[in-house]
Amino acid sequence: MSDSELIDWEQLEMVFGDEDDFDEDMAELFQEFVEDANDHFTQISAEDFESSRELVAKLAHKVKGSCANFGFNGVATSLASIENGIADLALDTFNSLLATAKSDFQKSLEEVHSRYPALSA
Repeated sequence: MSDSELIDWEQLEMVFGDEDDFDEDMAELFQEFVEDANDHFTQISAEDFESSRELVAKLAHKVKGSCANFGFNGVATSLASIENGIADLALDTFNSLLATAKSDFQKSLEEVHSRYPALSA
């Protein structure tokens, strides 16, 4: 997935406004989103996949929803694959999807910080 497909910029513009009319009040909410997503990724990674599939699916669902709200479509897609396929996922497929979600999350953050420098503070 190319970087341009990772983020729904129209969604983000609805949340933050455009670069010239940035909604500063949303910056704090975005920072909470980033912290929560990172915490959830850490928790998902720490779980024993085979014995905690239901919990992994719930955590993936939470992060997926937050990512979708902030236009992180690439991440949301990978997490949806985990959530929706949890019963049949092989461990290596799960690990691959999770690695892709984490990588896309970091790439998306970099792109958002580039477009909205106020979020980098």
